[in-house]
Amino acid sequence: MKRKIKSIWIFFILILLISFSLALAREKKVLIYSTKIYWNYPYQEFLDFYKKELEITFRKENYKIEWRTISKKEALEFLKRGIYDCICELEITGIKNQVSLDWKIYKIGKKRPVYFYVTGDAENIIDLVSNTLKYFKTILEEKVLVEKIKVKGNIRISKELIFSEIKTKPNEILDFDKLNEDLRSIYKLGYFENVEILLEQGERGVIVIFQVKERPSVKEVVFEGNKKIKSDDLAKIVNIKKDTIVTSETLDKALENIKNYYEQLGYHGTKVKILTKKISPTEIKLIFHIKEGKKKYIKKIEFIGNKAFSDKKLKKYLSVSEKTFFSPVKKIVNYLRTIVHPEPLAEPGVYNWVLLERDLGRIETFYKNKGYIDAKVGEPIVEEEEGEVIIKIPIHEGSQYRVGKIKIIQDMFPEKEIYKKLRLKPGKVFSLLKLKQDESYILHMFANRGYAYAKVDLDIKKDPQRKLIDITYKVNKGPLVYINRIEIQGNVKTRDKVIRRELLLAEKWPYSAERFEKSEERLRRLGFFEDVKIEKEKGAKENELNLKIKVKEMLTGTFGIGGGYSTVDKFILMVNVTERNFLGKGQRVSLMARIGTKRSRYSINFYDPYFMDTRYSLGTSLYNYMIEYEDFTKDSKGFSIQTGYDFTINLSGYIGYRYDDTDLEDLREEVSKIILESKDIHITSAVRAGLTYDSRNRYFLPTKGWYHNVE
Repeated sequence: MKRKIKSIWIFFILILLISFSLALAREKKVLIYSTKIYWNYPYQEFLDFYKKELEITFRKENYKIEWRTISKKEALEFLKRGIYDCICELEITGIKNQVSLDWKIYKIGKKRPVYFYVTGDAENIIDLVSNTLKYFKTILEEKVLVEKIKVKGNIRISKELIFSEIKTKPNEILDFDKLNEDLRSIYKLGYFENVEILLEQGERGVIVIFQVKERPSVKEVVFEGNKKIKSDDLAKIVNIKKDTIVTSETLDKALENIKNYYEQLGYHGTKVKILTKKISPTEIKLIFHIKEGKKKYIKKIEFIGNKAFSDKKLKKYLSVSEKTFFSPVKKIVNYLRTIVHPEPLAEPGVYNWVLLERDLGRIETFYKNKGYIDAKVGEPIVEEEEGEVIIKIPIHEGSQYRVGKIKIIQDMFPEKEIYKKLRLKPGKVFSLLKLKQDESYILHMFANRGYAYAKVDLDIKKDPQRKLIDITYKVNKGPLVYINRIEIQGNVKTRDKVIRRELLLAEKWPYSAERFEKSEERLRRLGFFEDVKIEKEKGAKENELNLKIKVKEMLTGTFGIGGGYSTVDKFILMVNVTERNFLGKGQRVSLMARIGTKRSRYSINFYDPYFMDTRYSLGTSLYNYMIEYEDFTKDSKGFSIQTGYDFTINLSGYIGYRYDDTDLEDLREEVSKIILESKDIHITSAVRAGLTYDSRNRYFLPTKGWYHNVE
């Protein structure tokens, strides 16, 4: 009995082993339910051979391929029922003898399909099939290890840049979704015409190869057909540099920029085509072929619906204007204005849609600043008449509103202190601009007390019956903010302390908006920098603020040399050397020499605005000059010293002493009595004192402030 039971167990174990072996050996069934072909080429022979070779090769690896033409819905139903291990869509795209096989694979239990493609020569069908099999095995068998990642085909673009876009990493399980994302990321760089992913069998897994083909670089940019605009100006607009790789997005933007520029200048209907000419395998010539449009002139501009303001008044807010007898004169005036203020201006009398669109907003803002808060400016109606343009601008004015009640909710200042400086008062005409100015003023008051993050919530209530607007300013002052860190950037020559001593703010001090603005002005007033910007950044804590001071240094040294001839002085040679920021310490040093037959002068000057890092200034000067008159020669030597002190931010005082030792020589008999009596007076001393008030916002070309000196 025991022997029989043992025999039965052995029989069942054998059955299980055989079943398991058969399960392992089961063919994986693949359904290709859709095949699309895009190829202007006799492809049937290729397709038949490819299908046959694919079936044979796949069968050796225990895959059975079935080709059927059914709907995607039916195919997915087969997959759901487990009839197939995967279902596929195949698209074959060919250009001459080059072919791309694009596969989309749906697997059991996976919602999203997996994509891959294989490219190559149509004659190398065995290679195409072999590469297809590698992808299939990797997708169906899963859990394949990524052994190594390689990048091939790059010439100018660094591998580091490409690798930075690849999220697939060595020693990870191969993920086709991630590979597809990597492919898209590399494409998005814009530097490549083509990117392929190739898989090679390694010792421990697969080697992933990103095969790239770089776009050619631009060797030359040429403009053709442009007569109204210089090529140099167009080159600035497209902004495509030599030896750069351009993307389709860059070219589209360049094309749009050219069209817009022509439109801004009034040339309507300009057409631009971009052509490329291959110079070498890696270089191209970009040709912008331009067919310039024509200018349209404005015959008349009229407004529809305006009652409060005349057409003449509203036209002042338009950049475009009607063509008149004086249009050519206005054109010259506009040109001269652009020399001082390089801002694009509409050519008088020329229709310019871009500027007209912008000006509609200006008219609407004008109305809102005059109390017409419901005012709307409609789309202009443009009519052509005998080659000229008539523009009609519809306007809905609405009613004019005045200011009703004003309420300020805050807990910092007496309400009267804020109220007295507001520009909007009850009974006055409402203005959107003044409302913003009042909001800024309130914020500025709180920021001056250290509340840098203060906010104002505006509540505007409109009463259409009384035509009044009630305004409520609700201030959330936030935390009291302190300066955490001050960082200085851009100063190569100028020392940090020279910049810091001009600041009216320091680390651990409470923030002040007024001191912030004055600090920027003081740095500009030094005359050491082309540009000064102080940026605010939030600190690690909510009550901290970091200041980042960005400066761009300018040349502070000057050297001048000149010469001349006059009947009085005969030959003259002049040399002048000045350094306003000596050794980057903010000190001023100058040397001057004027050498002539009759007159000579030499001087050395030094000035330190913060002597020994104090608020006292020190200036010294040494000089020696000789003047040869007809009756005598004057030879003077001397020095001066001056010290000053800053009483306030803008007011400073100074006191100085000058010592002069003069000799009168070579006196003739006919010399005047006064000169003769002065012969024995050698030493002269003088004391000078004065006050200086300087509130200019910059050293060169100031736009606001005062400079006064009393001595």
